[in-house]
Amino acid sequence: MITENSVSSDEVIINAPAELVWDVIMDFESYGLWNTFCPSMKGDAVLGSPLEMQVDLGNGLQPQVEYITKIEPCQTVVWSMENKPGDPIHANRAQHLTPIDERSCRYVSVDEFSGDMMVPMIEQLGEQVERGFNACAVGLKARAEALYRASEEE
Repeated sequence: MITENSVSSDEVIINAPAELVWDVIMDFESYGLWNTFCPSMKGDAVLGSPLEMQVDLGNGLQPQVEYITKIEPCQTVVWSMENKPGDPIHANRAQHLTPIDERSCRYVSVDEFSGDMMVPMIEQLGEQVERGFNACAVGLKARAEALYRASEEE
C-alpha cells in the first residue's frame, strides 16, 4: 500500500512461530536464500550497526547503506537511512511481526518517508518499493514455513 508518506507490503500470514520468522529476518547473511528484493545484506544485528545491502528496485541491484535504529526481539526491527538534518529524503523501514498463536504470525514491512523530496520520490519509486516489499514478504513466508516444516519432521 502506498500512502502520502509511506510504502508497505501486504500483510502476510506466516505459518511458522514468530521466533523462527524473527531468526530468518535477523540472519542477514542468508538473505540471498529467500529475499529477491534485497538478496545481499551484511552487518550485525546491533543498534547503530551499518547494514550494507544490495536492493533491486527494478533496474538491477543498487548498493544501499542503512543503520539499525530499533530492535524489539520477535516484534520489530527498523533500519534507517543516515537521516542527516537537511537531507531531501529521510526513510525508516520497519519489519513487524505479530504472533497469532505459537505456530503462526502476521508480517508487514513499512517504509516511512519524510523530507522535501518525499512526494516526488514516492511518485517515482513507490510502486517498485511496494513490489519489492511484497516479494520480500512472499520469500520470507516461503523460507520460514519450509524451515518450520523441516523442524517438525525431525
